[in-house]
Amino acid sequence: VNARYDGSSVFPKNSRFGLFPSISAGWRVSKESFWDVDPKVMNELKVRASYGELGNGQVPPYAYAQTIGTSTSSRIINGSLPLYAQQPSLIPESLTWERSKTVNIGLDMAFLNNRLTTNIDIYQRNTEDMYTVGHIVPSVLGTSSPKGNYADLRTRGFEFSIEWKDRIEMVKPLDYSVRFVLSDSQAEVTRYNNPNGLIANTYYKGAKVG
Repeated sequence: VNARYDGSSVFPKNSRFGLFPSISAGWRVSKESFWDVDPKVMNELKVRASYGELGNGQVPPYAYAQTIGTSTSSRIINGSLPLYAQQPSLIPESLTWERSKTVNIGLDMAFLNNRLTTNIDIYQRNTEDMYTVGHIVPSVLGTSSPKGNYADLRTRGFEFSIEWKDRIEMVKPLDYSVRFVLSDSQAEVTRYNNPNGLIANTYYKGAKVG
């Protein structure tokens, strides 16, 4: 069991800190008293499960605060190029941690006195309050929509690996191993405010990512 409590000054005071717990467990079935399999055939069987949360605070600092930018005018007034202030940009309604919640189920097996091993993992990761592009706004607004915690993302995938390792007895013993890995994942947007169903330069519910 593990928990971390993170804080970052890039967020406003009401959402500056986040608690991110995790838990994992494993059961080595091959070590139980009822296990009665010849190790020359199968010598390891382990079942694993885990759940964990992580926070992503990689957002521009102080994006929650309106700032007034200054620039130098290209027009000469009284013999100099004066500075002028620009209108502040929009800020997101709220800004908080992007939170990833991952569930993983795994299986470890070993055969022939650990010469043949295999690992299987199936996982699902739900990314909540994903920091991403802002909502589409009317052109008459006169400015762009700010980035914020506007979307949720679900990623499902698996990983499979199998490895053979052995030794060839020669004048000098030769150790060798061969490993094969197969993995795949798909990510899909599960929440985004796009009532008109626009698909250009934005997200929509059900959109595949990556």
